[in-house]
Amino acid sequence: MASTARPGTRSTRQVDLGRPFRWLWASTAGSNAGDGITRTLLPLLVVAHHPDPAAVAGLTTVNMLPWLLFALPAGVLADRVDRRRIVLVSNVIRAAALLGATLVLVDDRPLPLLYALAFVLGIAETFADTAAPAMLPRLVDERHLERANGRLLTAQIVLNEMIGPPVAGLLVGLTAAAALATGGVLYALAALLLLGLAPLGRAGRHTPPADAREGVLRDLRGGLGFVLHHRVLRLTLAASALYGLVFSATFSMLVLLSEDTLGLSETGYGLLLTAGSLGAVAGSWLAPRAADRLPTVRLARWSLVASGIAYVGLGLGRHPAWAALALAVNGVFMMGWNIPVMSLRQRLTPEDLQGRVMSVARLCSWGTMPLGATLGGLLAEVLSVPAVFVVCGAALTVGALALLAPLHGDRTAPAPPSDAPPSEPPPHDDLLNKG
Repeated sequence: MASTARPGTRSTRQVDLGRPFRWLWASTAGSNAGDGITRTLLPLLVVAHHPDPAAVAGLTTVNMLPWLLFALPAGVLADRVDRRRIVLVSNVIRAAALLGATLVLVDDRPLPLLYALAFVLGIAETFADTAAPAMLPRLVDERHLERANGRLLTAQIVLNEMIGPPVAGLLVGLTAAAALATGGVLYALAALLLLGLAPLGRAGRHTPPADAREGVLRDLRGGLGFVLHHRVLRLTLAASALYGLVFSATFSMLVLLSEDTLGLSETGYGLLLTAGSLGAVAGSWLAPRAADRLPTVRLARWSLVASGIAYVGLGLGRHPAWAALALAVNGVFMMGWNIPVMSLRQRLTPEDLQGRVMSVARLCSWGTMPLGATLGGLLAEVLSVPAVFVVCGAALTVGALALLAPLHGDRTAPAPPSDAPPSEPPPHDDLLNKG
C-alpha cells in the first residue's frame, strides 16, 4: 500500500536508527547515570566535611571551569582525531579518577582533593560532551537527527536528573566509597559499551602544520569564522546564549522561590524539579514528531517564546500546583528548542567542522551560566525572587522573537568541507523550512 504521508514530512512510525546508534545510546546512558551520581555525590561530600557555602560554590566553579578553558580546544581535537576514541578515553579517565578516589578519600576528605577530582571530571566531561554529539551525523541518517537527539536527551534527563540523584543519596547513606565506586563502574561500563561501535576515523581532510600551536590557532579561527559568517548558526547560538543566561538566573533562585514564596519543604522542592524533568521527557518525545510537521525555525522560535511565558507564569503564580505545571510546560518547550536546533546545527555544519561548531555552541550556552546566576542574585536583591522569573521570562520571549525573526523564510543548505575561508552556504535546499 502506498504511503499516505504528505510530501515533505517523515513518517511518525517508530524509526530504527541502526546498531551503531544503539551502541552510542547505551554508552551515553551509562555515562549519564555516572553523571547523575557524581554531580550529587561531590557536593554532599564537601558539605559533610566542609560545611561552608563558599566551599560548595567553589566546587561548582571548579567543575564548570574546564568548559571555559577547554571547550574550544576540545572542538579542535574532535575534528582532528577519531571522536569515538575521545569519548572512550574520557570515560576511562572518569572511571579511573572515581575508583582511585575510593582509596584516597576513604578516611580524610581534604577540600583540595575534592576540588581536584571535580576538575578532572569536568575536563573529561568537556571533551566527551563535545565529541559525542559531533559523532551523530555519521551514525544516523540526517532525516532522523531529531529522533536520535531526542532519545539521547531522554536518557540524559531520566538517568542524570531523575534516577542518579536519589541513588547517590542512598549510596552515600551506606558509604561514600560505595557511591564513588558505583560512579566509576558506570563510566567504565560506558567505555566498554563504546567498543561495540566501530572506529570512525578522522573527522575530515586535516593536515596539521609543522607548528602545532599555529595549527590549533588556525583551527580555532576556522571554527569561529564559520559560525560568525553563517547567519543561521550565529543567530541560533545568540539565542542559546540568552537561554543559558535566563536558565541559570532562574534556576539559581528556584530554591528560594520554593521555600520563601511557595512555602515548600525540601521534599516539595525536589518534587518541583521532578515536574520539570517529566516535562522535559515528554518534550523529548514530542519535539521530533513536531519537527516532522513544522518548519524547524518556527518550531524552535515559538518553543523559546513559550518557555519564556512559562517562566513569567512561574513568577506570577503563588500555588505549588501552578508552579509544578509551569515547570513541566517549560520542560516540554525547552526540548522543543534544544532538539530541533541541535539537529539543525548538525545538518548545516560540514563533517570536518562538527566538533568545533559543537564546542562554540556549548561555550555560548554554558559559558553564560555563571553570569546568569550572578544576575539572578542581583535582580532578587533589587526587586524580588518572583520578579527574577518575570523579568527573565519576558526577556527570553522578546529576545527569541527579535533574534530569530530574521530567519523566517531563509533557505540554507549544508556547506561542503573546505579549507577556504567560511562563507554563507548557497541557498539551494530548504532545511530551515522542512516539515
